[in-house]
Amino acid sequence: MPRDRRHLRRRGAALLVVLAVPLGLMACSSTSDAGPPTPSPTVATPTPPAGPTTIATLIENEREEPEVTLLGPAAPVGKETAQALSYSSGGLEITGVLRLPAGDGPFPLVVAVHGSVDPADYESGRDMVPEQRALLDAGYAVLATDLRGYAGSDPAEVDGTISVDPGFGWATVLDWGMALDVVNALAVARSGQLPQVDPSSVGLLGHSLGGLLSLDAAVVAPELAELVIVLAAPTSDLATAVASAVDPDSPEWELLAETVGTPDDNPEYWRDISPVTFFSRAQAPLLLVHGSADDVAPARWAQETKDAWLAAGGRAELVLLEGGDHHLEPRRAEASAVIVQAFDAVLR
Repeated sequence: MPRDRRHLRRRGAALLVVLAVPLGLMACSSTSDAGPPTPSPTVATPTPPAGPTTIATLIENEREEPEVTLLGPAAPVGKETAQALSYSSGGLEITGVLRLPAGDGPFPLVVAVHGSVDPADYESGRDMVPEQRALLDAGYAVLATDLRGYAGSDPAEVDGTISVDPGFGWATVLDWGMALDVVNALAVARSGQLPQVDPSSVGLLGHSLGGLLSLDAAVVAPELAELVIVLAAPTSDLATAVASAVDPDSPEWELLAETVGTPDDNPEYWRDISPVTFFSRAQAPLLLVHGSADDVAPARWAQETKDAWLAAGGRAELVLLEGGDHHLEPRRAEASAVIVQAFDAVLR
């Protein structure tokens, strides 16, 4: 059963105490060392939305209980037992992989949410492999979900959405229904439908775009995750990011104006898709892990998200890895150790 807010606050306090030692050992630097500026996004032409999905609409709309279908064995990333599955989410079918560690369950589970990966190369459940292996080795089950538009999941909504290329070489469709996919992955973990999984002990881990969607899920359904960890996440205030990253005289800005509207023209939309607007709803403690040399998501964004989470009354901590890039290299193994230690403090 989901834990109440007092329980989550107690566990959040335990997290901050446990992280006190690794924070000193990780040689964290000031967030003013943010690395090179983020690349300017390229925005593709969408169809104007009649009623776009936003975090606000996801909060307002009643959610259906997702149904799970087990699809058979999947490729493991280590010595675990891997099972392909799918689950329902907002009228779509979303795929993923359930990974179970060696031993006897029930196991605490972490939902792992991938970032922006080239859909042509993405394989089901195979992003964040080092982090998944570290969790499995520590005795956690992992549900690695495939967002809509990836692997065997149904396609993302193209009409009424924005597609961006933040410098990776492929377009990412920003269908905010992806946040619902994360919510439903957590709901699946809580439902008791997954074999050998403890439905009372569930955490959430996301990288890059998956980190942003994890923040979304934490405010849409605050009762579902006991700890939220985001790695190299974008800003939680999307209006500010667009205003600072896109040239008002550029074709990209013109496309925004013609579709969803610019932050000046349509401030309500940009507020409603920015998780920072809803941080007061959050119940779980938040851990941000970021590299100081991240040239995709500047480190100052992580500090701003932490400050806003705290200002809204939540508990948050930031681990800043000196010299780490967007994938936390060359300090990824250290980051994995902190991730496991943080989940141990809260889920166990």
